[in-house]
Amino acid sequence: MGPVKKSDALDSTLGAIVSHPIRSRCLTILSDRTASPNELAKEIDEEVPNVSYHVKQLLKMGVVELVEERPARGAVEHFYRAIKRPHLSDEEYASLALEDRLQFARLILQFAVADAASAMDTTTFAQRPEHHISRLPIQVDETGWKELREIYANALQRTIEVEAASAERMAENPDAVGIPTRVVTMFFEMPPPTR
Repeated sequence: MGPVKKSDALDSTLGAIVSHPIRSRCLTILSDRTASPNELAKEIDEEVPNVSYHVKQLLKMGVVELVEERPARGAVEHFYRAIKRPHLSDEEYASLALEDRLQFARLILQFAVADAASAMDTTTFAQRPEHHISRLPIQVDETGWKELREIYANALQRTIEVEAASAERMAENPDAVGIPTRVVTMFFEMPPPTR
């Protein structure tokens, strides 16, 4: 067997994250806040040793980090959070080396896959019939590529505006209930088809 290619490593990491519902749920929670395996176990109604094992696997994969240790009842409680990456401007992202852009995209994709797996596992993914998921294999020229970039940039800006307006309305109405939502947008170049 030959050396592991980076694309194989990505596939195995993504597969390892979604291979178990506990792992996906933990990563999704840790992307929102810091928590210990004990707290996670209570939240997802699982045994602490099982949760602790899956959090340690996420740590080995490099998608979470240990941020604090506290004494608790004669032991040490460990607190983790998901690795955060800064939001980069188009210019900052373009200035990164190819490998750094791939690493950045890999991390975002890991979180997106974990979020989707958690939502599928808990059935919230399709609970609302107006949710959206699509996959369009298309072919575009250079002008079309630039048009897609503009569409997705506009969609991101509009999404940020919708979140801000929702926050204002919820702040004004103490009975308002927020809907936890994940928005994943992407388009990317595929390798040319093999002949």
